Amino acid sequence: MFRRGHCGYSLLFAFCLALCVEVSPVFAVYEVIEVTDGGTIKGQAIWKGDIPKIPPLKVFADIDTCGTQVPSPVLQIDPATKGVHEVLIYLERVEKGKAAEAAYPLRMGKSAAHPAGRACQFEQQVSPFVRTSEIAFINYEPILHNPHLFNDKHSLFNIAMPTADREIETKLVRARGIGLRVQCDVHVHMNAWAAAFDHPYFAVTDAEGRFEIGGIPPGNYTVIAWHQGYNIVKFQASRPVYDEPHILRQQVEITPKAQIESRFEFPVRPVEVDWKIAGEAGELLPE
Repeated sequence: MFRRGHCGYSLLFAFCLALCVEVSPVFAVYEVIEVTDGGTIKGQAIWKGDIPKIPPLKVFADIDTCGTQVPSPVLQIDPATKGVHEVLIYLERVEKGKAAEAAYPLRMGKSAAHPAGRACQFEQQVSPFVRTSEIAFINYEPILHNPHLFNDKHSLFNIAMPTADREIETKLVRARGIGLRVQCDVHVHMNAWAAAFDHPYFAVTDAEGRFEIGGIPPGNYTVIAWHQGYNIVKFQASRPVYDEPHILRQQVEITPKAQIESRFEFPVRPVEVDWKIAGEAGELLPE
């Protein structure tokens, strides 16, 4: 009797173990190698059609420092070249290749020592990093910022940074994937995105929409261009929530020391921007 029950439990255990092995996601470990014959992908993300007018965002905290409103950073297009700024370009899967940077910055604010920043804003709307490297959170302003990075299920980083020129470095090994949320918990107008990769083959387009990714091992890859949505669909606790991101894909073959040109055309769908100052009374109401 005991032996029969033991056999039944053994079969049940084996079945459950097989089920877990079947459904559990498998993540390949990225291998750092010397890339002597790597190729390069470079190009431009451009805007087709009329450039929409994006209204400013209403400020609710630190008005003496930030003003009553700030320019919206969600869509930036160079009028001369129609290049789209801050598009995330990345290779979808890379199993081995060059080493990552030691640290990746996520900057907030602007100061005399750092004039390239944006006052009362994140410096970049999308901040990619390699999850096994350090990510450096930097506040350049003498006001409290509270960077909070999270996904749909978990808070990944959340800390108050009340002093200017303070830097906190940490590793976010639990972070994974594209479209991680970044916000300042003090300032509801400060909302951005992050992307956590296992490999360093990514770039963010410059002010003219240009990018370059080098040192790519020969092979076939999917190149993805990702840009956040820019139309506010609702408010949550006075914080704007935007529509779905715009995503484009291209297949490329990298031969030894190849130079590949890529062009991504946005938007991927028509979007009508139909509000004035985001957060003003009379516009989309908070939930």
